[in-house]
Amino acid sequence: MITTIIFSKDRPLQLDLCLKSIKKNLVGSDGTRCLMTITVIENYSEKYRSSLETLKSEHLDVDFIKQSDKNLFKCIWTYLSTKRNDFPVTFFTDDGILFKKIDVRKINQVMKNPNVVTYSMRMGTNINRRDHEGRSFADPLRGDAARIDENLGNLYWNKTSHYYGSYWSYSHSVDGHTFRHDDIFDWTETLATLSRNKKIKCKTPNDYESALQMFWALSGSLMGSPVHSCYVNSPNNRVSSNFESNMSGELHDYSPDYLLRKYMSGGRIDLNSLELDNINCPHTEIDILQGCKQYDF
Repeated sequence: MITTIIFSKDRPLQLDLCLKSIKKNLVGSDGTRCLMTITVIENYSEKYRSSLETLKSEHLDVDFIKQSDKNLFKCIWTYLSTKRNDFPVTFFTDDGILFKKIDVRKINQVMKNPNVVTYSMRMGTNINRRDHEGRSFADPLRGDAARIDENLGNLYWNKTSHYYGSYWSYSHSVDGHTFRHDDIFDWTETLATLSRNKKIKCKTPNDYESALQMFWALSGSLMGSPVHSCYVNSPNNRVSSNFESNMSGELHDYSPDYLLRKYMSGGRIDLNSLELDNINCPHTEIDILQGCKQYDF
C-alpha cells in the first residue's frame, strides 16, 4: 500500500497523463496495479474549473482536494493527519510522467532502513546531467559512494558524498520522491507551526520543497532509487510566477491555455506514443503533444 499526492495547477492535459502513468506503472509484486490512494491537491483558477470537473469524472478513483487555504503547509498537514498509517507517501507534480513500472515492494523494503531518507523514482544510474538556470552540466553518480542490491534491483548512495545542490544530494524533493509517513508528517507539522507565527510562507509546491530543505541535515544520509529511473518531469510550461529561474519551455513550449483548449476539445495524451527511452536528467522536456490523440466524448 502507498499514499500518493500530486500537486496540480491549471494543467488538465498534463495531469491526465500523470494520473494514467501512475495507475499503469505503480504496481504490486505480481505486476498488477498496487493498492494505493491517489490524491490531487489542486489550485485551479476559475478559467480551468470546467476542465477539472471533466478530470474528476474521468478519474473517479482519485481524490481531489482544493487548496482552499493559501498556506499549503496547513493543507498538506491536514491531509496527512487523516492518513495516520505506516504507508509511505510519494509526491508527484502534474507535469511528471511515471514511464516505467516500479514495484511498490521495492520502495517499502528500502524505506524500512532508518538510515534511508527517501526513495527517488526519478534517480538511477542513467541520470548523469543537470539543467539549472539556463545551463546544462554533468551530474554523475559517484560510484564509490553507491551500491546496488541485485535482489530487488535498487540503488543506494550517500547523499553527503555529492555536493549540496546535486540531484544525488537533493533528498527532500516533492517530485517523484517517497518518504516514511511519520517523517513527512512531522516535518510538515513543524513547517505549519512556523507558518502560523509568520516565520515562513508556503503558497506553492516549490515553496514547500524549499522549506523542507531545513531538514536535510537532520535526516539520514542514504538515498535509494531503482537502478534505472522510472519517473521524469517534463517542464513544458510554467503556471506560477515564483522560481522563474527554473527552466521550462526551452524545447517544446506549450502554453497552459493552448493545452487547455486541446484537453477540452477531446485531446488526451497516449503514454505509449511518447519517446521516453533516453532519459538522463530528471527534468527533461518531452514533446508531449507527439502522443496527443483526439477523442469524441
